[in-house]
Amino acid sequence: MTEKKEPRTVRLGIIGAGLAIKRLHWPPLKRMPERFSVVAVADIDPKAAQEVAEMMGGCRWTTHYPELLSADDVEAVLISLPIHLNADVLVESARAGKHVLCEKPVGSNLQQAQAVVSAVRDLPVVVQVAEQFHYRRDIKQIEAWIAEGRIGKPFLVDAANRYWTDTQEGFGSTPWRQDSQYRGGAITDAAVHQAALLRHLGGEVEQLHAFTKLVHPELSGIDTMVLNLRYRNGMLGSFVFSAAAAGSESPYMYAAVYGTEGTISLEDSKLRLRTRDKAEETQEYNGSEAYYDQLVNFHRAITEGEPVVSTAEEALRDLEILMRAYDSAESRSVELL
Repeated sequence: MTEKKEPRTVRLGIIGAGLAIKRLHWPPLKRMPERFSVVAVADIDPKAAQEVAEMMGGCRWTTHYPELLSADDVEAVLISLPIHLNADVLVESARAGKHVLCEKPVGSNLQQAQAVVSAVRDLPVVVQVAEQFHYRRDIKQIEAWIAEGRIGKPFLVDAANRYWTDTQEGFGSTPWRQDSQYRGGAITDAAVHQAALLRHLGGEVEQLHAFTKLVHPELSGIDTMVLNLRYRNGMLGSFVFSAAAAGSESPYMYAAVYGTEGTISLEDSKLRLRTRDKAEETQEYNGSEAYYDQLVNFHRAITEGEPVVSTAEEALRDLEILMRAYDSAESRSVELL
């Protein structure tokens, strides 16, 4: 009988000590001390750096992130910076020989994202983009039901994400989210998740047509979009997004796949399959487990050579859907991917 091998602890550095680290990444990290040991934190704000360092057990901190890239005891970095800063630090970190887990999206525009993919493609390090929708267990279950033929031949994908951005607290209060220095504003920041979702539910997109506008009085860029899609496999899709939907009571997470024999719907934590003969199956999921699963994948990729699920290439395909949608809205034309 083969003895179970204990996982090796990866020494991790944190670059960027904002809300995403505190609310999204630290909760799963502290559940896996046998996999990751946070040894250093960097942020230009000394107060933020010190606060997160203390939160993570009292490791050292600095306001100069290159110190982490030159440190022998840092073998991997988790980068969580404003969208317009992530890409350059990602490439710099990978070239310094550090394994990289970087917050989404992979670039602030399509050209920058393509440059990132090209820069890191042949480097001997693990590069993963923190797009947790690629790790959601409910989305994997939808894919499994479709593959099993439970709803017959799928022909239509419908998704929506509508909410009000509170600029006084939470993620919406972050200055760089209100005055975006990256293309697309709130849509690029938040709807890149749904871009990944749309690909999981229908496959790769062939054509798209979009309309966009800015509604929220305290945001810049654009915050509302209606998007129509045609997939390469012939399926059709639609996606409605708004970060300015005051008083909205719609689910934050909504998606449905319609097939010739049934429908699969996802509303927040509830997944439901209903067939034409009125059979029904429901399951409940905790979407936050995706943050845990993506960290496990990052660790196994470093220590065991497991393939990365959310690669830079995958993240580029997610972002391309949004960037082509902006092109479509600006040119009032159908875009080919």
